[in-house]
Amino acid sequence: MKQLKSFAAAALLSVVSVVAAAQDFKSPIRIVVPFAAGGATDALARVLGPKLSKELSQTVIIDNKPGASGQIGTAAVKGAPPDGSTVLLALDHSVVVVPLITPGAGYDAMKDFVPLGQVARFQWTFAVPVSSPAQTLPQFVDLIHKDPQQANYGVPLFGGVPDIIGASITRKAGVKMVPVPFGGSAQLMPLLIGGQLAAGVTGEPEGLTMFQGGKVRILAISGGTRSKLLPEVPTFEELGFTGVNVNSFNAFFAPKGLPRPLAEKFNAALRKVLTDPEVQAKIKEMSLELAPTDLDQSTAELSKSYAFWNASKQAK
Repeated sequence: MKQLKSFAAAALLSVVSVVAAAQDFKSPIRIVVPFAAGGATDALARVLGPKLSKELSQTVIIDNKPGASGQIGTAAVKGAPPDGSTVLLALDHSVVVVPLITPGAGYDAMKDFVPLGQVARFQWTFAVPVSSPAQTLPQFVDLIHKDPQQANYGVPLFGGVPDIIGASITRKAGVKMVPVPFGGSAQLMPLLIGGQLAAGVTGEPEGLTMFQGGKVRILAISGGTRSKLLPEVPTFEELGFTGVNVNSFNAFFAPKGLPRPLAEKFNAALRKVLTDPEVQAKIKEMSLELAPTDLDQSTAELSKSYAFWNASKQAK
């Protein structure tokens, strides 16, 4: 009887060990960044990576897979094993907007990913060169009325907020805004600063840097409230330009099928990392607004973003 009890106890311990192992991450954990090294998302990953490594007791490596507005890296994560060895750090644009406007993207935000936690939010800026006569957005509208050749604006990616900004100005001005696409804000900014573009849309981190350097004039910003970092800049909604009451966010995602215990473990580690004063200071330096979420909030944010952009697509 004693031997039977010992055997049963050993068997139970073995089962518990197997279950625990199945709920742990495989090392190394790859954080896939679907943009080139040196960009804002990459910088964020390199701030968070070492801290997550410590919290999860696993090696964490950053894997840049740029291309097609984040499509290549995002699709790669969709096809990865759902065992915690691969996660994605991306903008809602590459996960949500790209597959809605690109028929061959090969993935769906709601069907193919598990949200693991939001990191930060940011707004979008509409700027003109300091050489522009337009001091305000209404003055820019007057300018393009008089000279429709000035109705162009650089965009760092296809679709998303840059697209609806142009559509909003078009509706209000009655003059069609023509987007000039670039492979990111880094390519756009030199031409905007030099006056080769009449205007440009960038994320707040890039726009704020150029604004503080006296190189551009920001006329309006997306979202429902003014930015804490740019309190003097009005929102599009304040100025009567509708449809731009939306922001963007950076968040982690895993392939569909990741066990809930692993998702909870990653989310808990991420939220703890985001309380680190050093991490918070670096995120603030990047002109991002800290926005941690639990798993349920992460799912709700993804659903909200999908509903907004899907409705925007249907309205066209």
